[in-house]
Amino acid sequence: MGEGIVDLAREAPPGRLTAEVCIIGSGCAGATAARRLAEAGHEVVVLEEGGDFTGKQLTQRGTAMYDQLYMDRGGRTTEDASVSILQGRVLGGGGVINACDVVPPPESVLEFWGRKYGLTGFSAAALRPNIQRALDDLGAHPGRRAELNEANMLLERGAQALGYRGEAMMHNRRECIGLGTCLLGCPANAKQNPRFVAIPAAVRAGARFYTRARAVRVRHTTGELKLIEARTLDAKGYHEREPFEIQAKVLILAANAVGSTHLLLRSGIGNEHIGQHLSLQPQLPVTALFDHVVDAFSGIPQAYAVTHFEEEDNPEHGLWGFRIEAIFGTPDITASLLPYSGLEAKEVMTRFPHMASALLLAPDDPTGQVGIHQSGRPLVRYRHDENHRSRLRQAIKAAARVYLAAGARQVDVPVMPPLRIASEKDLEQVDRLAFEPATAPLLSAHQQGGVRFAPTPAHGGANPEGQVYGTRDVYVFDSAGFPSSASSHTMTPIIAIAHHLSDGLIARLG
Repeated sequence: MGEGIVDLAREAPPGRLTAEVCIIGSGCAGATAARRLAEAGHEVVVLEEGGDFTGKQLTQRGTAMYDQLYMDRGGRTTEDASVSILQGRVLGGGGVINACDVVPPPESVLEFWGRKYGLTGFSAAALRPNIQRALDDLGAHPGRRAELNEANMLLERGAQALGYRGEAMMHNRRECIGLGTCLLGCPANAKQNPRFVAIPAAVRAGARFYTRARAVRVRHTTGELKLIEARTLDAKGYHEREPFEIQAKVLILAANAVGSTHLLLRSGIGNEHIGQHLSLQPQLPVTALFDHVVDAFSGIPQAYAVTHFEEEDNPEHGLWGFRIEAIFGTPDITASLLPYSGLEAKEVMTRFPHMASALLLAPDDPTGQVGIHQSGRPLVRYRHDENHRSRLRQAIKAAARVYLAAGARQVDVPVMPPLRIASEKDLEQVDRLAFEPATAPLLSAHQQGGVRFAPTPAHGGANPEGQVYGTRDVYVFDSAGFPSSASSHTMTPIIAIAHHLSDGLIARLG
């Protein structure tokens, strides 16, 4: 397999490559498209900014792994620093660093896309076979009660005590050994992600993957051959080095909603919708402190979700409401998210084994924008609508009630000033939260939009086949095309829609 994966930090760049198909990004969409097109007999080249990390290279050391596996070393934020934007930068993409949650797009959401956005080709009936393909690719299987660690069990106990609906989520692990550090990659290679499924299959079919390769600009997008200008990166991915070019008949962008949109903007490609309609789906962490040892870092970190308040068929928004999911953060990220400093922070972290944490996931309307900073890097602007703030307040109250019902001594909400909830009467404070910029550590792991799929250029940046308006055979295959939140977790819908779009492209290429 090494012959199909070339590290350009160690090998000389190829000068000028030619290929029938060039794909930017090796994550869920890019790897899936590479596999499908290569297996159909097409010549495929894939460019990936990150390196290739598997097994013992995934050291579980937070500083080193965030540095190497995440875009901007995990430090990318919105313009006002109100939302941290977490994106993978590694061969295999976000599937390498996520918590393995498998949540297919609800059929009601796909029907909503047809009604509101005219995407009738993405109906539940049309996508059902490819959703199953995605589940098969992931080796998805239902979560079992025996796999719930104490942190997840606490969330379940509290939810059941209050009569709230919940579920053990499907996931894509195989032979998991319970290290709990999923967000830093899996040293046991237990995740059935693109790195271990689609990429090996694509390589066997003849696709070539180049790591430490950054696409910087695309030219000649209305001609038969596109010219992709790229740069190699050094071994750590810090600095651009030598230039090289790729000529390709077909270009597929699969570099995440922010990355794909940014490359189009930087290249001056597309219409006025490029960079608009971005959803960040911001999540708020909360932490509960228990008298007994929880050891949230032992076992699967994110396995149980309280789904009682989630709406899958809101007539105006599609996926709406909120859900509460158990999660584990390594000590470094947990310390950074708690609203304490100095000696108080040190004292709080001595109780780390007694903590259980959850993420509050509230889908948002696509109100964000991707632009270009004066440095040339992406600039993400995000307007935090009141409907999202309101649902986060509701979610805080619900999560606090769940944890208190499970026996928590207190629930910490990481806002400024800090909010500590120890009883029902403390919940009144939640109503005063304004979520002003940089006052709460909101996280975005499921960016969608920026190049909205639409049946006409008046309503979006790409057609329902993924082709960017105003171009010839330049496509977007990833979540940049999603018109609204596809699911509470985007791995499965991205793979499913990449299969769907690949079907169409293979038919057109013949």
